[in-house]
Amino acid sequence: MAEGAVDPKLQPKEAKRKSIATARATGIDSLDSRPSKKQKAPDGASLNTGAESTNNETSATKAKGTTSKASNVAAKIAKKASTTVKKVLASKKGKRKETEQSDVENNTTRSTSVIDVDGSDSASESGASESSPEDEALELTDEAELCQKMKTWTAPVYAFYDPIPTIEYINGRKCQVFKCSGTACRKEIRRYQDKSDANATKGLRDHIQSCKCWGAAVLENVKNLKGDEARKAARSYLKDETITAAFQRVNKGTVTYSHRQHTKTETRAEIVRWVAESARPFTIVRDRGFMCLMKTGRPGYYLPHPTTVSRDVKTVFAKSRRRIASLLREYNGRLNFATDAWTSPNHRAYVAVTVHLEQEGVPLSFLLDFIELGKSHSGENLGIAFLGILKDFGIESKILGITCDNASNNDKMIAYLERNLIEFPGASSHIRCFNHVVNLTAKSLLKLFDASTKKKAEDMDEVEHALTELAVGMDVEELQTQIREGNSESAKGEDQPDLIVDMLEGFDEDEAEELRRKIVPVTQVLVKLRKISFKTINSSTLLLPQWFSILKEHKKKETVIPRDVQTRWNSSHDMLDYSCIHKQYINEYMSEDAKDILSEFSLTKVEWKIAEQLREVLSILKDATVYFSRSTPNLATVIPSMDYINNEFEKMILNTELDPAIRAAVSLARVTLNKYYAKTSDVYRIAMVLHPRHKLNYFKSELKYSAASLHSLKLIVRGEFDQGYKKELVDDETSDEMDVDEVEETVKNQFDNLPSLAPPTAQTLRDELDKYLDSDPEAVEDVLVWWYGKKKTFPCLYCMALDYLTIPATSTDVERHFSRGRLLLPYVRNRLKAQTTRSLMCLGQWSPLGMIHDDDIKAVVLLDEIPLEEGDEDGDIEIPEGWDRIDSDIEDGI
Repeated sequence: MAEGAVDPKLQPKEAKRKSIATARATGIDSLDSRPSKKQKAPDGASLNTGAESTNNETSATKAKGTTSKASNVAAKIAKKASTTVKKVLASKKGKRKETEQSDVENNTTRSTSVIDVDGSDSASESGASESSPEDEALELTDEAELCQKMKTWTAPVYAFYDPIPTIEYINGRKCQVFKCSGTACRKEIRRYQDKSDANATKGLRDHIQSCKCWGAAVLENVKNLKGDEARKAARSYLKDETITAAFQRVNKGTVTYSHRQHTKTETRAEIVRWVAESARPFTIVRDRGFMCLMKTGRPGYYLPHPTTVSRDVKTVFAKSRRRIASLLREYNGRLNFATDAWTSPNHRAYVAVTVHLEQEGVPLSFLLDFIELGKSHSGENLGIAFLGILKDFGIESKILGITCDNASNNDKMIAYLERNLIEFPGASSHIRCFNHVVNLTAKSLLKLFDASTKKKAEDMDEVEHALTELAVGMDVEELQTQIREGNSESAKGEDQPDLIVDMLEGFDEDEAEELRRKIVPVTQVLVKLRKISFKTINSSTLLLPQWFSILKEHKKKETVIPRDVQTRWNSSHDMLDYSCIHKQYINEYMSEDAKDILSEFSLTKVEWKIAEQLREVLSILKDATVYFSRSTPNLATVIPSMDYINNEFEKMILNTELDPAIRAAVSLARVTLNKYYAKTSDVYRIAMVLHPRHKLNYFKSELKYSAASLHSLKLIVRGEFDQGYKKELVDDETSDEMDVDEVEETVKNQFDNLPSLAPPTAQTLRDELDKYLDSDPEAVEDVLVWWYGKKKTFPCLYCMALDYLTIPATSTDVERHFSRGRLLLPYVRNRLKAQTTRSLMCLGQWSPLGMIHDDDIKAVVLLDEIPLEEGDEDGDIEIPEGWDRIDSDIEDGI
């Protein structure tokens, strides 16, 4: 660039004034020496051509006396311009260095901006040996002017940008540059200072309203806040701090891996996720094969001690727990819970609690806590434990419903919570796990066909003797089957006898005896199929190969008859279903290869017919169980399902083609079902009314409610809506923010109070509930998505609907965690501490859901390592009491 010619974009104001003075003295116009926007400088050429400089030498010589002084000024200006250029280039290159960093959470490569503390400032200072007093004064003037203006900035919109804007000159125009603080945005908004609206905030607000990190709703929520309060509130809405983002699934696409190996901290962070998500033991980091895989080709690769992994897992759990507590407290709605108790394979008693809510029209449930309860599981103890969890998280005031099974201690737990938790409605919000109701219904049906008897041998008749002899050894076989199957219900405990209706209650001795005789044929069918299944599976060298050969001959998949476990009624259905489908092959198997061993267990045509009839009955309950176990079904599905099962049972009772014993068993099952139907509370019906598929129509057309009953139901819904959700619509008390902060008073506009233009009041608007109920039912597939789309139409009713329609109909989610617990606690890991089990169970689900924050893991893995000798044989360590407190910070020494 020619001496004395500086691009105005890079000139401070004072430098531009000097450049103009030099141009007058020398005849060189630095502003005109640039090529036009349409003109492109040739490769290798400077922006100011040498020809222009040469053409001006003559005039410079003629005014030598004048130019000697001007030349010194020009040289100084050129040197200052060179310094300015260096500053700009250094700020562009030094302040932000693009570095490739492996994403600790998902192993994907991403570009991260790293601030170079020693960057541009030192570079610019070393490149400039001189600085004119005018330039320094200008810089101080700009900074002082900005500081003075910032004192008057009270609009909350500034909270969404970096605290201090920068000053830039663009084409000679001074502007303030505000950078959006949204982590996924960082867009720069310029506010020029040579305009009458130099302090306007309209441009700033327009960006925030359209920004994907913020939005108009967020700006609206902080409009009445100022200063630090507004900035603190804005931070709570950041992309990585909202409950929506916190609970989103991660990495649904293809997983890629960085070519750069993990750092020490990244390795520890990834191992924490790995052992939690995959239920790996801490000692795996010292496993020979694992170390060989990790260190071959890189023998210096760092691997932490098992004790360090143990400490890291628990500390990350504690930090994540605090973050989740904060998110749940800020959740705009009420929360629902499910709970159950479990005895682990290492004989520790646990209570698990899941929380259920909604985010953006999608149901969300996750494990809230998994605590040891090493005392009697009485109702009071369960209530104390449950209430303790709610208070730890600070969400006891947000509770709506609790789903658990029908055990009597849960009824007492609900009563305890009602006495000690003002916000909890009590028994009306006790949701009885529907899958458990189905389970009890099926057990009531099958109980009639129990082969065990309390009769003495001398009191039995010929038929009973034959059945007893056929069932010899079944108790031992049942025990062996439960051990092999790892029966889940044995760990929870069998259902209490009073939960299952006894068909023989109310019968006199003669009637009971007659019923026992009728059920013998059905019992005999079940005994025979159980015997065939058990003996075949346990004869791996004789009977099982014979069975497989028959299946292979008919080009069928090699499978075995499912074993029937008495504590799992659905295994009885599976055994009957498989046997009826493979009836032809079982008859062939019994008549040929296995006839000498299994001949006494062959089924007659009549017995096969009984098996098919019993399968048909149980299939209704099996399908209901599968349907309610697919995901987390909402409460509005329960009553229609119970009505359907009841109607099907009624048809079977009247079907004379069914075996009399099966019809009697169906009657028993129907009594059990109706027992729990009667215990459904108003919460079930409120949820149904809030389902757009049903509204009041289901009760009118299907249940034949009278007008009075429909009115009563509507009053129930109305009472809950008016008390907890209906909001009065009031006129806004605050006007929109003015564009200029300094303007504090405005002249009233006569149109502000014009009645015809005023917002509608509550009295002039139609009630949301009436408007919703008066509309026709809709065929809705996803009810939460439907309501999410109606939140502007029904802003208050929308909140109520989401609260009630996220109440879980079953506690199946809790039981799934128990299944994972058996994977976490195999026989070789039975010494695992309770606090370790708790941490691994929770982190194992939180991590795949994206609920573990990178900052929490990074803070933990920077802690010092724990010596190997401080752990036990499994590499586990005990953390001191208070390690999991939500209301305190984790100390570095933990």
